[in-house]
Amino acid sequence: MVLVSPEWHGMASPALKNFFVYAGRRELGHKPGLLVGVSAGSGGAYPLSELRTSSYKNCRLCYPPEQLIGRQVETLLNGETAVDEADARIRTRADWTLGVLVQYAQAMRPLRTAIAPAFASGM
Repeated sequence: MVLVSPEWHGMASPALKNFFVYAGRRELGHKPGLLVGVSAGSGGAYPLSELRTSSYKNCRLCYPPEQLIGRQVETLLNGETAVDEADARIRTRADWTLGVLVQYAQAMRPLRTAIAPAFASGM
């Protein structure tokens, strides 16, 4: 699962946070989730930290240690080829990070059948 969160005054999107209220372990349990932050400025890290610390408990979504942050997003990914060094770097990083996500997904597939759900919440 790829989760893209725009930065809302330093916080994760309320709609995305609400998604985790409704999605449970049946939909997300023991699946990898790649966090992607989007910021019009130079930020974007705080929403990812917020999601990483508070969104996984009851649904059991597993975040790999990798993440992406698109800063100055108006200038990124606006065509088939990169327009500057920052655009080229995020394209390369995104390709690599998505490859890592695929490896996590393949490695975690057996977990979903091996782990029987015994407790309703993460505590």
